[in-house]
Amino acid sequence: MRRILLIVAMLLIVAAPAFAAVTIGAKQTKFLGCRTVEVNYVCNAGEKIRAFALDVNVDSNFYISRIWDYNKGESNKSPNTRAGFGIFPGKFRDWIDPANPNWVDPNYTPVAPVADTDAAGTGIGTKRIIVEMGSLYVGDLNRPPSSGVLFKIDVDPNKFGISECNLNIGVNATRGGVVKEDGNTIVPTLPGLNTIKVSFPKCHPCWPPYDTQFTEWTSVLEPNCWCGTVSADNNATILWSVQCKGDNDGKGEGLSKYRVFSSDLTRFKASYGLRWTQLRNNPDGNATICADTDHRGEGLSKYRVFSSDLTKFKANYGLRITQMKPWCPTYP
Repeated sequence: MRRILLIVAMLLIVAAPAFAAVTIGAKQTKFLGCRTVEVNYVCNAGEKIRAFALDVNVDSNFYISRIWDYNKGESNKSPNTRAGFGIFPGKFRDWIDPANPNWVDPNYTPVAPVADTDAAGTGIGTKRIIVEMGSLYVGDLNRPPSSGVLFKIDVDPNKFGISECNLNIGVNATRGGVVKEDGNTIVPTLPGLNTIKVSFPKCHPCWPPYDTQFTEWTSVLEPNCWCGTVSADNNATILWSVQCKGDNDGKGEGLSKYRVFSSDLTRFKASYGLRWTQLRNNPDGNATICADTDHRGEGLSKYRVFSSDLTKFKANYGLRITQMKPWCPTYP
């Protein structure tokens, strides 16, 4: 317990700055529509870092919606754990019992408490977060590596559409910035001009498995109907919130507004048993990739609309949208 308290106290000390070859980087991940930015670090000259205190900001109509993929607790390379910066001074103070630390407490995150004097107006759901991360370990083998991922954040727009924002990363000098194990702060190299662009496509099926979804979506020319939102022509009467359940025309039918009904059946029948190359040719005008509810090909011939799609279609035929929840995942 004394060791933990000593380390946390050290993380709160602001020392004189020095220059060294530590780089803090940021990049948008390949899951483009999932608006994730990875923040990483590299110690180019063997520096031993104790802590990072960073300011992360977005501009325009965007906000930071989540922080994830960070180390929690002591740095440890034993099985099922990883070495890294898992001590968060502010949240440690508020949520951790040093005598019996619960590192998996969901309240224990690297985002500085918004009640702190310098953190007013920050936090998840706003345009700015303060991230503070330190290391605690026993033995050199458990020291955080000289490079790695500090955390990832999700950045969301407040409105739908093609757009991009600037994401700025800087050191938080009040909390020490980047601190070496000898207690001295250093001035790191930051992303180009401290800012990166975060771009958002008009539509992207943003749910797991992300790699598979993105590959399938692009392979069939990025259909808007897979994305759980308005149609490409912005016709607000065309909604794709239940396309994954068989609604291939994006509309309700009849007085009861059945979401999967006769016009969907016509399109489904025309699409059944066709490969993507055949759907592209649209043999009778009704065949459509929007009838592909599971977003994958089936069988050796990779039929886009086949048995698993039929199972979903039958299960939802004649239902209203209120009877079909949960709806399909959506972007953003």
